[in-house]
Amino acid sequence: MQAPGFPRTELHRHLDVSIRLSTLHALAQDRGLVAASTSLAAFSDQILIREPMKDLASVLGSFKICQLVLDRPEVLERVAHEACEDVRAEGTSAVELRFSPTFVGEFGKLSWSDQLDAFEAGIRRFRDSLGPTESFDAGLICIVSRDYGVEAAEETVDFFLKNEGRFIGLDLAGNEIGFPNRMFEGAFARAKHAGARITIHSGEALGPETIWSAIEGLGARRIGHGIAAVRDAELMAKLRSDDICLEVCPTSNWLTQVVPSLEAHPLPQLLRAGVPVCINTDDPTLFGNNLPHEIDISKRFLRLTDAEVSLCFEHARRASFLPQSACP
Repeated sequence: MQAPGFPRTELHRHLDVSIRLSTLHALAQDRGLVAASTSLAAFSDQILIREPMKDLASVLGSFKICQLVLDRPEVLERVAHEACEDVRAEGTSAVELRFSPTFVGEFGKLSWSDQLDAFEAGIRRFRDSLGPTESFDAGLICIVSRDYGVEAAEETVDFFLKNEGRFIGLDLAGNEIGFPNRMFEGAFARAKHAGARITIHSGEALGPETIWSAIEGLGARRIGHGIAAVRDAELMAKLRSDDICLEVCPTSNWLTQVVPSLEAHPLPQLLRAGVPVCINTDDPTLFGNNLPHEIDISKRFLRLTDAEVSLCFEHARRASFLPQSACP
């Protein structure tokens, strides 16, 4: 069933943290990570982040259970297929799903090629299930994870370039604190030279200077989160003039204490200043959210009008790394 407002485009959704909660529960029980007697409700209470945590690093530390169950190709295929089902049910017709091969492979030891094959198979199986008149597309973004260091970053860029035709873009994600963008300029220089579409997590845990370095040092065409831009008028002018879209995730920003409250979120200020911004979910497994939820809080707490919400999705459509024909 298509949700109201169909169609939509979502740009910032981590596939490796988009595991359906019932699936994560079953997989965790099968691997002995939780007791067989643990109900789904009790498991949800353990897993879901419902109130702000200390900081971004605390939230990132909650991801381990997702890593531990992503251990077999058939699991990755199932996760990708179900993620597409969920996205489609939310009223989304085009979605960019990103994953980090280092993150997924840290414990399960699946090869990066096996990961990519499996995620692609899940997306393809969902597409094949649709009728001839149904519109839906999904693409994969390869994440370079800051936290694994420069050598792993170089290896990830190598993997991306080797499989460039199978990815729609390249990302740098993880905690900005301790892993500044300048550490990864060498790795990203090769991707820039190859013409890669690049999005960078910046201006989330740190200030506007990290957004500048993402654009000027790493070649970012979009910015993941990027809400610190509101503190720099010159940067906002740069984002407007170069049409660099901010992939904003309101619930995520609140739960990681990037903003003190939803009401204080700067998305409306950025949007009304003419900065291209869009609305996204980030990590649905842990945040228990979906795109209709993010739209609802954008209206209720951020006081966006229907026209402003529509403008956010127009920004997403225009900024997508998917072919424009896939983003109606």
